[in-house]
Amino acid sequence: MEFVTDGLASMGPDDRAAVITFGADALVDRPLSEEQQLAEIASVPFTHFTNIEEAIRLGLALPAGGDARRLVLLSDGRPTAGDADAALRLVSASGAQLDTVILDSLLEAEVWLAELDGPTRVHPGEEFTLAATIRSTVQTEAALTVLSDGRVVAQQTLRLGSGPNRFSIPLVAGDPGFVSYRATIVPDIDTYPQNNSLSAFSVIEGPPRILMVGDSLDTLPVREALQASGLVVESVSAGALPSEPVSLAEYGTVVLVNTPAQALSSRAMHALQSFVRDLGGGLVAIGGPSSYGVGGWYNTPLEDTLPVRMTIRDPERFPPLSLVVIIDKSGSMAAQEGGVQKIRLAGEAAARVAELINDLDEMTIIAFDDRPVDIIGPLPGSRRDELAERAISLQAGGGGIYVRESLQVALAHLADSESPVKHIILLADGSDSEHQEGVAQLVVEEIAGQRISLSTVAIGTGQDLGFLENIARLGNGRYHFTDRAANLPVIFAQEAQLAMRAYIVEEPFFPTMASASPVLTGLESIPQLIGYVAASPKPTAQVVLVTHKDDPLLATWQYGLGRAVAWTSDATGRWAQRWIDWEEFARFWAQVVRWTLPLQSETPVELAVSMEEDTANLVLDAVSNNGEFINDLDPSVTIVDSHGVSTTIGLAQTAPGRYTGVFEPAGEGAYVLRLVSTLAEDEHLGLTTGWVLGYSPEYAALDSDPGLMDYLASQGGGRVLEDPAEAFTHTFQGYGTRYPMWPILLAVATLLLPIDIGVRRLVLGRRELEQAWGWMRQRLPRLARAPVEAESSPVSQLLQAKKRVRQPRRDTGPPPLVKTTPEEKLTPVAPPVGQPETTEPHEPARAEESLAERLLRKKKEREES
Repeated sequence: MEFVTDGLASMGPDDRAAVITFGADALVDRPLSEEQQLAEIASVPFTHFTNIEEAIRLGLALPAGGDARRLVLLSDGRPTAGDADAALRLVSASGAQLDTVILDSLLEAEVWLAELDGPTRVHPGEEFTLAATIRSTVQTEAALTVLSDGRVVAQQTLRLGSGPNRFSIPLVAGDPGFVSYRATIVPDIDTYPQNNSLSAFSVIEGPPRILMVGDSLDTLPVREALQASGLVVESVSAGALPSEPVSLAEYGTVVLVNTPAQALSSRAMHALQSFVRDLGGGLVAIGGPSSYGVGGWYNTPLEDTLPVRMTIRDPERFPPLSLVVIIDKSGSMAAQEGGVQKIRLAGEAAARVAELINDLDEMTIIAFDDRPVDIIGPLPGSRRDELAERAISLQAGGGGIYVRESLQVALAHLADSESPVKHIILLADGSDSEHQEGVAQLVVEEIAGQRISLSTVAIGTGQDLGFLENIARLGNGRYHFTDRAANLPVIFAQEAQLAMRAYIVEEPFFPTMASASPVLTGLESIPQLIGYVAASPKPTAQVVLVTHKDDPLLATWQYGLGRAVAWTSDATGRWAQRWIDWEEFARFWAQVVRWTLPLQSETPVELAVSMEEDTANLVLDAVSNNGEFINDLDPSVTIVDSHGVSTTIGLAQTAPGRYTGVFEPAGEGAYVLRLVSTLAEDEHLGLTTGWVLGYSPEYAALDSDPGLMDYLASQGGGRVLEDPAEAFTHTFQGYGTRYPMWPILLAVATLLLPIDIGVRRLVLGRRELEQAWGWMRQRLPRLARAPVEAESSPVSQLLQAKKRVRQPRRDTGPPPLVKTTPEEKLTPVAPPVGQPETTEPHEPARAEESLAERLLRKKKEREES
């Protein structure tokens, strides 16, 4: 900044200067200007790389073509991207000059983690080491910490000397799966913290592990069955489900047992979806009274991942429902959660209910504080879009909700309904529910007495939670509590489907096989079940078993790179007691889970990743077991970064057995790569591996390179500058600019063309010129007032002679003529009295003749004589 400021101050009156900032890209911070002051730098280029080529290209494009152009490059001479030699060729070809200014590194103390290496594939229980290389410019101490999936696996204090320091970190491989490591150093003396961390990964090979999610009692029968089949099973609660796809990559399949959506975080559900779709993992969903539609799975990532939908559009099975949703509109609902008002989240929850109801159902939304402020409906389910749109637009009011009055308004709207099923959902603040007197009696006598069910949803803690729970119990409904408004859509969806009790079918039935599947291999008979949760299959799903009402009981499908299975009954003594006692129970669940495990191939393939500037190159080499190249594959690679964001790219064949592709990494850290393809005879190729992107190379080489700066200046026709004023010394000339002349010549030829035609085609005599001159004299006043010079041309002499002839003679001549009209003849006037009449014949005066007429007359007279 100081160099540029001083240089601009030395500009000449005709000089202009621009300022470009660059990193991985180049930006014009100041366009060409004669200003001698530098404003504050406002442009922010991408700082992870140094691209000198990009900066020079942009600098050459700014000045005008004929100006003397000088580029002054200020850098430490450590390019990490681009081709500087290509930029030098452009400088020479354009006639510009490149000067350089060396920015020296002034690091007094710097410590950085240069390398972290480890084996990419190990086996469970195997001892291995991570090799770390730490560089330092001074003698100091540093604390080294190694994390694996968020857990500390190694920690020690190191004494560092000046230069490279190499250390080995002993570790023991754990359970099979993809494991990432991140090493971090904290030196006592340091300058840049950006280069103090690096990542590594290992794929621990072994039998696949199964992660079972749910209540321990619900998961017990299936867990014991899988363990008896030789599978490794790990059980966690719904709240402990990992929320990152990389963490789930340690497992082969996730088994979800009777788990409501409310028990899972949104991030965990998205991670589970990415685990199946992008990493090729498996998912088995086992039902129960808290799962599928009645568990609030509607419109969640779980529904997207599974082969069944949570709703059934069948009015014959589902009697019409009349639903009233009462929403607390008090001032507390204006509070924001995650940048969104609670009333907005409550409106979205009501909109979710509107999407669930059938066309013959009707719904009413009442927004209440001390009075019913907004009433939407009753509207039929066929107008669900209008209901949802108006619900989302609700706004918060003031005061607290009057519970008694709001329930009375809801009863008034249900009084006219003929629907056999009537239900009320009351959303109220846990600490701001007013007018509780007489509510219990109202619920017992008028709500429950008319077979109307009432459920309550309490948002936030407070003294009114017991009251809301009690009236829900009296109203034969359910009580829900949440301290996060973001859970309201899931709770409302679950409550709406519970209101339509037909979604839970509790009747004895024998499953019927709908299609053949590997999950039923070797099973000859299937026991009886006494319940399930109704759902509908998706178009591309394979329904293996159906219920007595043709609802899917067991459905499978391929979802992205992975597989998912939906079992709509449970695996406990509630609905599946005979299945638990069945001798093939363990075999059945083992085959279901094994069908979802990621596919691995014995074909020897190798997937390598290399970094080139800000782009990562993928190279796949596919060779068969007998050493022959495998051609005509259609491989694709799904890349998942440390934040769970996935990208899928296809690889194109570029050589025998070689396939390549590129992608742009999002940031440093460990990446999971899942390769899939199809071989001959429907054989699948699958490979899970990893790749690590370290910190920016800007922090790997921190000292300057004066040699490169000297080379750039000498090849660019310039020099290394020391004084800022040298940037504006006039030591070379502009090379000029050529402009095409043909447009100017073409315009001149176009203007001269009609003149040329006129000169060659028109004949202008003396008479025409005289007429033109007279015309100009009549119209130009200055010429009209100018004295007329004597003319000596024959025409002028004839005109003067004509004028003299027409003048009467004083001594003799014919008598004067009397001028008449053009129709009369001209007759001589009688002579004066006393004067004898002449006998000499006299030719009558003629009217004024033109020159041409006079010449023709003279010619005729001459011929006659």
